Amino acid sequence: MSGQGWRLYRLLFVCALFSVGGVGSASAEYDVIDVSDGGTIKGQAVWKGAIPKVPPLKVFADLDACGTQVASPVLRIDPATNGIQDVLVYLERVDRGKAAAAVYRLPMGKGASSSAAASDTCQFQHPVFPFVRTAEVGLINLEPVLHNPHFFNEKQASLFNLALPTPEREITTTLLRARGVGLRLQCDVHVHMNAWAAALDHPYFAVTDSQGRFEIGKIPPGTYQLVAWHSGYNIVKFNASRPVYDEPHVLRQPVTVPAKEQIDTRFEFPARPVEVEWKIAGGEELPPE
Repeated sequence: MSGQGWRLYRLLFVCALFSVGGVGSASAEYDVIDVSDGGTIKGQAVWKGAIPKVPPLKVFADLDACGTQVASPVLRIDPATNGIQDVLVYLERVDRGKAAAAVYRLPMGKGASSSAAASDTCQFQHPVFPFVRTAEVGLINLEPVLHNPHFFNEKQASLFNLALPTPEREITTTLLRARGVGLRLQCDVHVHMNAWAAALDHPYFAVTDSQGRFEIGKIPPGTYQLVAWHSGYNIVKFNASRPVYDEPHVLRQPVTVPAKEQIDTRFEFPARPVEVEWKIAGGEELPPE
């Protein structure tokens, strides 16, 4: 081999090593350890002030199964406690800790044997869907209508797009290329079906329940940045009859987690004042009195 050929060979060999190293470093961002002295964060996300009324969403496909309109999933507040449902709460950076779940499931619709609420018909059951990037994501259509979940990355490039015509059949995949919070997730068949995904490197996250409560456990002792993320709830425009919402509401607070202890915290939304404009795709309905 000539001298020039050897130089080219060595260059290609070094590039290959860097490529392998890059893959290895991406998978080694988070180390699973035994967290025998872990602490717990419990808390609540609440709404302060008057609760806005958000418009329903018009349905354009499968009206016999889905109805002509569905309730908006973007602002669910318990009137008794002012707790906000579907707020994503997570630690901003964790390098090591407990293992992720084997599968993070995203059901669509309401099946015959499902315990989901009636409002989940022709909807994502989890409008905010966090998962660990290295774990499997399980997608399941519970209804006898076609759903087509479509994930996008932070630059709006397509990550995963698959039609699910068969009810009760689960498809699993891994979305290693996904990263970040507030990633767009939609059903390509139904323009009213929209959600937000969060692809994290670690499993230290929770989504608030119907009363705005959350709990994150087995946290290695230390100081962290705790983030509460809530989707925007004002429709700013429609893109081919699909609603586009304003920017999310994000709150942060530092927390110190002692070993084997629990700390309590509270987030108060909204992060900024927003006036809801009553907009319905293809309709002129007025807000309720």
